[in-house]
Amino acid sequence: MSAMPRQHEGLHYMSLMSSLSKLRETQNYLEIGVQQGIHFSVIHANHAVAVDPGFLINQNIANNKNSVYMHNGTSDSFFRSQYANDAMKGRIDLAFLDGLHVFEFLLRDFFNTEALSATHGLIALHDCLPITAAMAQRNEAEAHKMGADTHFPGAWTGDVWKVVSILKKFRKDLRVLCFSAAPTGLILITNLDPTSTTLRDNYLDIVEEYAKIPNDQAAIEAFYDGIELLAPEDAVRDFDHSLFFRV
Repeated sequence: MSAMPRQHEGLHYMSLMSSLSKLRETQNYLEIGVQQGIHFSVIHANHAVAVDPGFLINQNIANNKNSVYMHNGTSDSFFRSQYANDAMKGRIDLAFLDGLHVFEFLLRDFFNTEALSATHGLIALHDCLPITAAMAQRNEAEAHKMGADTHFPGAWTGDVWKVVSILKKFRKDLRVLCFSAAPTGLILITNLDPTSTTLRDNYLDIVEEYAKIPNDQAAIEAFYDGIELLAPEDAVRDFDHSLFFRV
């Protein structure tokens, strides 16, 4: 339905997420893959949880928040923690997933996050709309090598684009929306079902199936043929937010 774009020229993903967090009056926010905290610092929330195995914070991550909880570890260790399952279960109303850029990790982060989310929650996936085959390589060093002479040197999305296809195939109950937010897109998922175990139960079979799909130009172009690209500005304009998402 959409041709593979030469670049995403819509609202920058950080501006979109900041506006969404404020518009939705976010109470409990989760971010996986925080690093310096640049994105985390622009989010509006009553309570926010930061997860990263190697924090390099140089921003005021408490900005626009009443409280912040930091988990210094992997996302898997966070989801196993007592805090996640006691304090957050059923309460996450906005999440931003930007951990390791390989599809099997993002898939696991998604279904673990959904299990802790409110039914009206919204989950955002970053870097799922690559615009070159080079940036979509699973190995970061290889992506940088292949992309050195392109218009996007140093860019690495990995193969997390496959998660969009997985959700559309195995979770047709979800509303999966693809926004052409600069620079590598933003996927926003609503109509969540915290009780669903479909992805968890079939995880190994799904990973085996999608690991066989190459990260080449043809595969990524075919992926774009199966999605509709939306303008990110539309999702935060006036009351139009309610046209896209469960609130």
